[in-house]
Amino acid sequence: MNEQAFALLITWTCYGTWLPGDERGYVANTRSTSGGFQPLHNIPGTRVDSDDADSRLLARSLQKGTTVLLTPTQAMVAAEALVAAAAIRDWRIHRGAVMANHVHLVVVKCPDDGPAVRRVFKGVADSSLRKRFPSTGRWWTQGGSNRYLHGESAIVAAARYVENQEFCLAQIDDNVVMRIDG
Repeated sequence: MNEQAFALLITWTCYGTWLPGDERGYVANTRSTSGGFQPLHNIPGTRVDSDDADSRLLARSLQKGTTVLLTPTQAMVAAEALVAAAAIRDWRIHRGAVMANHVHLVVVKCPDDGPAVRRVFKGVADSSLRKRFPSTGRWWTQGGSNRYLHGESAIVAAARYVENQEFCLAQIDDNVVMRIDG
């Protein structure tokens, strides 16, 4: 890698695990007292809203299914599908982590289109999970985060962040899936 290197840090959550109003912070639309919504702001360096009980209760009431927490087996199924999708497209997951409630991927050799790349990964993981676990409803929350990484130092920092995730169930290192036993 060099300073011209490019990667995406893609993140998405399991369905219902990180709702608007979450006390940990969130970037989703916040319901205003007038009935409308304050627009989301998911730009690095901008403030993050947190702990809005009304938004959290509203979001929970609007859920169309149960909250999803991946098991270790489900995390491995998702991770294997992610690696297969990358390999078919000649992309490389430099570093990935699948936790019970969310996924992080640092992807290189991919198009400079975060939403499209994220849709591919979420779609193939969803399809694989549905084949193995057909009775489950939604696996993923709509949307996600796409961080554009320019230069080797940004990619290394993101990879280190992903590698050091707590409660990881499956890791990906250069398109190789590793089960985390713990």
